Order: sequence, then structure tokens, then C-alpha cells
Amino acid sequence: MPSIPTRTFSPLDLAGAAFSSPLFSLIIALVAAGGIALIASRPGRGSTRLESGEFPASVRTRYAPEHRALGVAALWVTVVFIAELVIRGHVITDQTLWWWRFAVPITCAIVGVCVVFGLIVTRGTTSAEAPVLPAVRRTWASFSSRSLLMMAGLTFVALLATTVAAGIASSPNGAGQYVWLTIPIPNEPGIDPIRLPFYGWAYGAPVLVALTVLVAVTWATLDRNAARTYLRPETIAPERVARRETARNTTLIATAAALLTLAGAWRLIASAGSGSFLTITGQNADAPYDAAWRFSELAVAAGWCAPILEVTAFAVLLLIAADGLRPRTAMHSSAPSEAPSNADALR
Repeated sequence: MPSIPTRTFSPLDLAGAAFSSPLFSLIIALVAAGGIALIASRPGRGSTRLESGEFPASVRTRYAPEHRALGVAALWVTVVFIAELVIRGHVITDQTLWWWRFAVPITCAIVGVCVVFGLIVTRGTTSAEAPVLPAVRRTWASFSSRSLLMMAGLTFVALLATTVAAGIASSPNGAGQYVWLTIPIPNEPGIDPIRLPFYGWAYGAPVLVALTVLVAVTWATLDRNAARTYLRPETIAPERVARRETARNTTLIATAAALLTLAGAWRLIASAGSGSFLTITGQNADAPYDAAWRFSELAVAAGWCAPILEVTAFAVLLLIAADGLRPRTAMHSSAPSEAPSNADALR
């Protein structure tokens, strides 16, 4: 009885198949976010709490809505991204060009950050009972971590560079949409070049527009968050904690959305780097033609890095959502609550 040959898969093949979908990255992120939240919740981790009895009601009223909105915004970006992925891949099976698919997470982040900006302007800038005028002008970066801002900047620059470089390398299809990568066959002008789906201008142009808007609304939110006056001199310490949380989570949501878009772009670019040879029956003695893209190694490497970006982005969004939507009976601080010094009152 003839035996049926079976194919064996290496651990690398299995890992590649598992991480080929952002859904698997979401599962890994759920586990990672749960572990991080569990570790952070243990006592004695070097942080203290400002309990509700020590936290003025006026401060809770002022900042709680924007913190909840940030949690909702993080969940909103995650849910819409996954819903769009499932609908496009499993529900709608036609060949319609989803030109806006890569801009979805950035667009969702824009909506969420705009809501937070509106809350800061309408409810987060209530009239101060005894306003404290700063000696120096606070800027949009006053309550943000420098390392976090650098990480966000590097992410935005990487997405910008990827989009522009891929757009320049792309080619139009029959309808004039730049969604192909054209790979010519060396020394064989009579053979049509290979055309592969690619992250061209048709996808990149909406991403550039959305990224510009995201940077603008994020900057405006951070600026308004810093510029508002404190309620009273004795509320400066808890208000600074609240403003740091607003600035941190706003920046993280914008960064995570850009990471999801960058990961999607790298996945599509990597698919163009996977093909290396073309075989045409009856031509070249049935030997394959070398049809490799000269940046194929870089494209494949980007494809392996894409799941790392997705896991990072999902974990960040899930942690922000869990923190923002939990009951606000306490607030984390890196130092015990104390009366503000004269220097604090002037910042």
C-alpha cells in the first residue's frame, strides 16, 4: 500500500504561521498585559496611592472624565482595528481596494484624542478657586516623559519614512492606483515583470494625512493639559499627578495607533520580499528566472518585526483601557502626597 508523504514543519515555520495574523498578536498582548497588571498591583512595588479621602473631590471631578475617556479611546482603537480586520478578511470577500485600511487605527486614535481634548477644554479647565500663576510658561511637554516623547517621535518618523519610501517604490495598476511593486526580470525584456501587492501611495497617502492630523491633535491636547491653571495651591500635588497621567496616556494611544499602522505596512511590504524566482514553462529550459527585489531581505526582516510592534501596541492599549475604566477610588503617584513647595507652586 503506497504511503502518503507528509510534510514536517519546523518550529520557525509554526511561529511564522502563528504570528502571520494580528489576532495572534492580540492574544499574546492580552497575556502580557494581564501579567504586567498583576505585577503592578502587588504591594510594595515602590509606588504609593493618594486615597480618595486624601484626594480633593474638586480634583476628582475635574480629571476623572478625561481619564475615563482615555480608557475608552484605547479600547475603541483596539476593537475597531480588530473588527475591520475580521470584516475585511472573512466577511467581505470581493476585491474592492480598501485604500483606508492602514489609516484605521490612526483615525480611531484621532477621534479618541479629540474627545479628550474636548473634555479638557469644557470640563477640565473649570475656574480656579485660588489660581496659582506660574513663574514660567508651561509647554505641551511640561507633564510628559522625555523618553516617552522620544519613543513617540521615533515611531512617527519610522511610519513617515516607511510610507514615503514604499510610495516611491510602488507602481500603478490599470486604474492608476499605486498598489503594486513591479519586479522586472533581469536581462529578459520580453517577459512581463512580476507585479505584487504593495504598500503604495494608494494606502500611504491616507496614512500621511491621518498621521499629520494625529500629531496636531495630540500636541493640542498636551498643550491644553499643561496650560490650565491649578484649582488651589493645596491641590497642586494631586493635579500634577493627574496631568502626568493624561499626558502619558494621550501620547501612548497616539504611539500605539501609529505602531499598528506601521506593523500592517511592514506585513504587506514583507509579502513582496518573499518571492525570489519565477519559472515559465517552456522558457529558459524550465529553469527559474531570478526575480528577487533588491530590498527583499530588508522587507522580510520588517515582516518578522511587525508582530513585535503589534504585541507592544495592543498591550499598551489594553493597559490604558484597564486603568482608565477601573473604579476611580484611588490614584497612583510616584511620591507621597505632601504640601506643595514654593517651586511647585510656580510650575
